[in-house]
Amino acid sequence: MRKIHRVAFGFAFLLLFTGYAFSQSNWDLARKNKDILTVTTLFTAQDVGKNLAKPEGLDFAVDWCKKTGITKVYLETYRDNYYVNREVIENAKKRFLGEGFEVSGCVTPTRIKKASAGGWNVVSCYTNKETQEELQRIFELTASLFDEIMVDDFLFTDCTCEECMEAKGSREWADYRSDLMVDVSRERILKASKAVNPKARIIIKYPLWYDSFHERGYVVDRETEIFDHIYVGTETRDYDFDVNDGGTVQYNAYFIMRWLGEIGGEKTGGGWFDALGTTPDTYLEQARQTVLADAKELMLFCYGNLISPTNKYDGWEGTGIANVEAFRKELPQLFELARIVRNKPVKGINFPKLPNSRPFEEQYVYSYIGMLGLPLAPSHSINELADASIFTVHMLKQPGVSNILKRMVNNGKTVMITDGLAERLTDRDLLKHKNLSVIEVDGKPKDLIRLTREQLNPMRDKILAPLGMKFDAPNKVGLYLYGDDCCVIENFNKEPVSVTITLPSASDTRKLLVLPAEGKAELERNGKNITVRDLSARTLVAFKFR
Repeated sequence: MRKIHRVAFGFAFLLLFTGYAFSQSNWDLARKNKDILTVTTLFTAQDVGKNLAKPEGLDFAVDWCKKTGITKVYLETYRDNYYVNREVIENAKKRFLGEGFEVSGCVTPTRIKKASAGGWNVVSCYTNKETQEELQRIFELTASLFDEIMVDDFLFTDCTCEECMEAKGSREWADYRSDLMVDVSRERILKASKAVNPKARIIIKYPLWYDSFHERGYVVDRETEIFDHIYVGTETRDYDFDVNDGGTVQYNAYFIMRWLGEIGGEKTGGGWFDALGTTPDTYLEQARQTVLADAKELMLFCYGNLISPTNKYDGWEGTGIANVEAFRKELPQLFELARIVRNKPVKGINFPKLPNSRPFEEQYVYSYIGMLGLPLAPSHSINELADASIFTVHMLKQPGVSNILKRMVNNGKTVMITDGLAERLTDRDLLKHKNLSVIEVDGKPKDLIRLTREQLNPMRDKILAPLGMKFDAPNKVGLYLYGDDCCVIENFNKEPVSVTITLPSASDTRKLLVLPAEGKAELERNGKNITVRDLSARTLVAFKFR
């Protein structure tokens, strides 16, 4: 007993004098603001089993969460063929609830029975009956513990085994996998969970790779309809495409959160991002883009990874501890940003991506167009009444797309289309219409962020003319319009920039927020022109106008 007391005292001493005693101000602030934005984290099954099984581990986790401003935790019951001991997870749940946290469950469906014969060795063959039965058992167990359960983004398959080949028959793989995963979700997850716990609400979390969803069985329109809630992967990665092709541009997080949020409506929950492949600048930009997209929760994945000095996970490395420190510092301003944009309609250029649409050679072109300083309104459907629209090759999913385009331009709407779509249109005369122009992607969406200011401005002038706007800025600057009186500009460049926006009316301006707090953004107004001078590198500014 004395030894236990010495260990507990030593651990408390460590907390106090190594900087891990929680910040009461962040904890109190987070609790006061959780209705506008809830900060959460996930304890993977391995985290629960390793870090939450003993009192000192629970003490440390509670303290870390409070210091980070986390008010809700997800405790995972299963991942990678590892089941958490029921007593351990029940004890952890009880402790967090007693400390004032919301607590939900999670399942990561990896390495369940029969492995996929495709390229993802951690996912399973869901045609296989034993896999389906084990999946059901996992969710029955989890539903007996939690009223809310998140499904991490491995609920897909790329299996091409003989069993799948026979079941697929003459169908395309995308069609077979989509039907399969909807059926498995309905019967083995939703129906099974609710049979054990009628109060169970199941969240499906979609990955960040939106252009490949349906090929592996993520059919976002049908699955969103049957699940209780949805969550969105908003991870991005440090990038420098002049050096290599790795990384993910920041707008990817905003686009996918907005696009899936449009599909999900009130079912839409939060955005999930991590520290892998990031430095603090990119880590904070993930958070900002997720908040700008009106997420209700920010999920910091994952506890075990974020407290690790090495910060390695599944082949990726990051700077977890440094990123969390930067996040803690910016948290008060993130709550302010959430309050500025919450429930405000996004204004600007209609920018639709049809669910389950094929990207052809324009993979993730939406993310790159969003880096060009255009105020975009992501959507899952075509709005023929929009004054300005950008269409990509994905629109070929829509029957009669040429006729839709013809009606729009003949009705005076301004339309830009990518060259990939232009090349495939059956009505070639349409390309000569004065209201239609073509964005040259040339099968290389990444090259769009190499366009110069001088190359971009004519494109912006044409597409923004129907909105009575202009925007003069270098590349890699994001522009976001909310309601009729709010603008956000974010500089993703590594150096300061000056930009000018011309609005239909701007008799007055008022700066609302700058992120990070030490960033610089000087506003000057000259008639309808608002100039932001010396906007710091990797800095966001929000302002109101009238």
